[in-house]
Amino acid sequence: MSHNAITTIARHAYVTKTPLWQQRDALSRKNGPHATVYMTNGDRYLGEWAGNKKQGNGTYFYNGTGSIYEGEWANDMRDGFGTFATPIMSNGSKPSDSHKESPSRTSNLVADIVTSAQDKELANKAKPLHHNARDDALLLRKVYAGEWRRDKREGKGTYFYEDGSWYDGLWANDQKEGWGRMNYIDGAVYDGEWHHEMRHGQGILLSPNGDRYEGMWYGDQKEGPGKFIYKTKRQMYQGEWSGGLPKCGTLVDLPPLPGQMPKKYPIPEIQLLDASAVLEQQTEELRETRMVRLMEASQ
Repeated sequence: MSHNAITTIARHAYVTKTPLWQQRDALSRKNGPHATVYMTNGDRYLGEWAGNKKQGNGTYFYNGTGSIYEGEWANDMRDGFGTFATPIMSNGSKPSDSHKESPSRTSNLVADIVTSAQDKELANKAKPLHHNARDDALLLRKVYAGEWRRDKREGKGTYFYEDGSWYDGLWANDQKEGWGRMNYIDGAVYDGEWHHEMRHGQGILLSPNGDRYEGMWYGDQKEGPGKFIYKTKRQMYQGEWSGGLPKCGTLVDLPPLPGQMPKKYPIPEIQLLDASAVLEQQTEELRETRMVRLMEASQ
């Protein structure tokens, strides 16, 4: 082999030819805004892509349930701010709680089809949302609007329950976690801390009749120091709670409201020689019992 030939081979040694199948595969990968893409299970997605994965803003239509997710995506998963809605069925049937249903990944793509402009618009965020997602669906009911992380509710968000109640607050790992406000269907309102979907920590519960509890919660029950105000009776209990019940504290009459007459039968005074000492002793015993109970439950 001549010296010139050897020089030419060395000069172009770094040049490699990409196989044709790799070239075609690279061209088929999705990047940026794209037309509607259909999945093998019938789901479809309209939105932005990066590296052949859903990335950016997009709308996902669930074929099996008729539900819709509109919002942000990252690495093929719901991630960022997004709204999830599920259909209200005309035949009375109820779709599954499919906000936990993960969208199909790009490995299930079968075709890229340009659809009508209707597929490029999701119903607005007013509740309920209007969209003919399925033949037997008349309306869409907004289920969740808020932040997502790796296909789960994470951060600040609002969840609308089927019975009409709704929660607005913090989420972690698809559960109510941290501070949040729950509006119950009967008119009650809880504003406070949550842990694993349960009222847990400091919180205030306002009952439909105007009664009010302010204090600690544990495992969805009143537990620890707390104050309960009886609106109609004009009384207030303040002390320890256990298992949702008042256990050790003081009950006093509240001053009458303007225009009200003083109570005919007020709470009598305690005749113990040292009521404070008795209350302190009982409170300490209750707290020790609670500590043992909670330690046993955690094991």
